Amino acid sequence: MAHALIASPFLDGHLLLKPGARAGARISADHYEGLRQATTDGESLPAWAVQTAADMWGLNLGGRPAQGAVLVREPSPYGYCRASWEINLGCNFGCKHCYLGERPFSGLGWEDKVRLLDIMREAGVLWLQITGGEPTMDPHFQGAYWYAWQAGMMLTISTNGSLLWRPDLLKLFRDCPPYRLVVSMYGASEESFDTLTQ
Repeated sequence: MAHALIASPFLDGHLLLKPGARAGARISADHYEGLRQATTDGESLPAWAVQTAADMWGLNLGGRPAQGAVLVREPSPYGYCRASWEINLGCNFGCKHCYLGERPFSGLGWEDKVRLLDIMREAGVLWLQITGGEPTMDPHFQGAYWYAWQAGMMLTISTNGSLLWRPDLLKLFRDCPPYRLVVSMYGASEESFDTLTQ
């Protein structure tokens, strides 16, 4: 079962988050350390965390072991918290205003993508925007998205929306909800859209 909560250092404090939710809770250093210890020792989720999850997000996590219910992100000596990643260059649109329409599709191979995501996690990146080009057409998008989500990152996807009809993408976003899905709008009518995107 995927984690229901993320506990993470953030700037000069700590946060408790629900993947895909906009709201989060600041928690004390003692509560963060308590969650770390509970996951290590195989203890139940502390009562304060169960209550916070119920109050903030309507989750019923009573009686669940901390390990599995909460992903506790390790502190980073670097203190980064946000990053934006162009997963690829290339797009299935040829918008007049965009430089990427002139570029051949290119991006890192799978192993380098994993290495980059590991580096970002170790640097403390909690909020990650995945963009492109058009990120959802990258051959490794789903694997990279899932890998980052499993690492406890809150993901924003910047997309032209052209592939959001695909059942595999819809299932991915349903099972591992993004923090934010940003869809570009390129026209008020079919004609203006087609003129701009070509």
